[in-house]
Amino acid sequence: MSARTYDFIVFGATSFVGKILSNYLVQNYEPGELNWAMAARPESKLNELKAELGEKGANIPTLIADAANAEQLTNMCVQAKVIVSTVGPYALYGEPLVKVCCDTGTDYCDLTGEAQWIADMLGKYESVAQESGARIVNSCGFDSIPSDLGVFFLQEHAKEKFDEYCFRVKLRVKAMKGGASGGTIASMLNIAKQAAKDPELRRQLVNPYVLCPDGHPFFARQANNNKAKFDEDFKRWTAPFVMEAINTRIVHRSNALRDAAYGKNFLYDEAMFAKGKAQQRECHLAWEALCWLQQLPLFAA
Repeated sequence: MSARTYDFIVFGATSFVGKILSNYLVQNYEPGELNWAMAARPESKLNELKAELGEKGANIPTLIADAANAEQLTNMCVQAKVIVSTVGPYALYGEPLVKVCCDTGTDYCDLTGEAQWIADMLGKYESVAQESGARIVNSCGFDSIPSDLGVFFLQEHAKEKFDEYCFRVKLRVKAMKGGASGGTIASMLNIAKQAAKDPELRRQLVNPYVLCPDGHPFFARQANNNKAKFDEDFKRWTAPFVMEAINTRIVHRSNALRDAAYGKNFLYDEAMFAKGKAQQRECHLAWEALCWLQQLPLFAA
């Protein structure tokens, strides 16, 4: 990689997540400590963001880049070692940037939860990225860092203590704070819209190994947590966890890329705890209602 002006650029800095990230950076790092820039499509919103960030944000460089403008994206990418993209839904707006990063050998990360889009990008650009040296890392947010690295560190500890990896790992979410951003909701609605009219996409979405490389050796039947159930291991009722559909795919891909280090029949699933059976039933009824409205049989109990 040739010399780049910036260590990284936050693309979509004026988005909901982009603002949070930009604010975090200016609050936790002194001016000049990091060499970074903010990029977005509307210059007016970038200026508004700089004003919101206050004195620490006044000297942060800005670039104009539209997700659909290949020339602007290229101009942005050649200036950075890494592009951090917060522009979703990625299935609608993400491909041009991934292509340019792969073509220019620019590293890239995002926080997508759209497994079908990741699979599509792997099919189209993985070989290009390998040739150019670009490292494309998806799902670097709440989905799926806690799941992926949580399993990794747990397995490393198991290997150190018992001299073998766990053949099954469960993640159970006890509590969550905050809500979904507009981009996250839009991504979910877009997946629902696409899946409702595409049988092949529905098959991809229910395949726990959809992100694993071709020829992977995994065929174990994974747990189905799409309805309220009692977990005997924890002696607690569980309900579906909305991020399970992406997190489990990322964990299985990591296992595949490590030559099935956790085993060819490794089992992994996720769900949420709740306070009691009545609450779980309410969750399940709400889930069924959503699926009925979206006419998505793949989510039926």
